[in-house]
Amino acid sequence: MFLSRRRMILIGITAIVIGTIILLPLILTVTLPDLSKLSITIQKIEFEGIEEKNNTAILNVILNVTNPTSQALTTSKIDYELFVNGDSLGEKTNSYADIPLNGRPQFLANRDSILQHEINVPLVNEKFVTDLNNNNKTLQNIDWEVQGSAIIESGFSSTIKNFSSSW
Repeated sequence: MFLSRRRMILIGITAIVIGTIILLPLILTVTLPDLSKLSITIQKIEFEGIEEKNNTAILNVILNVTNPTSQALTTSKIDYELFVNGDSLGEKTNSYADIPLNGRPQFLANRDSILQHEINVPLVNEKFVTDLNNNNKTLQNIDWEVQGSAIIESGFSSTIKNFSSSW
């Protein structure tokens, strides 16, 4: 008998292996959309208070991510430097690398997404402390700027997106 049970299993396994070999490069070449349209901006910065024992200001940085593409995206890491009135308050990193893909921030297609980070900023910058005190510990009349990069991912592809924004 030419098509014995063993031969049919062998032919099936061979077809699966050949199909995988042919289709794998096509799957791996799935590319990201045009990320020049994706934007990361400061939506607002909130002053939460001063932690006296560490001499730090607690700020809530809220970033808006606009994804006008037709693909859902995510991020595994965001690095940025925060500036107040032109002076650096330091570099910050938000990493989601140890979080499974389905738990990372999602940037759905044709939507805005919000990323919120609470940071502690050392009060060593005297100008920043003066600006806080002059504005009754509010953030009015303070110029904020953020410059950084985010690793944007979709499927098997990832790339770095640089951004700069002021508020």
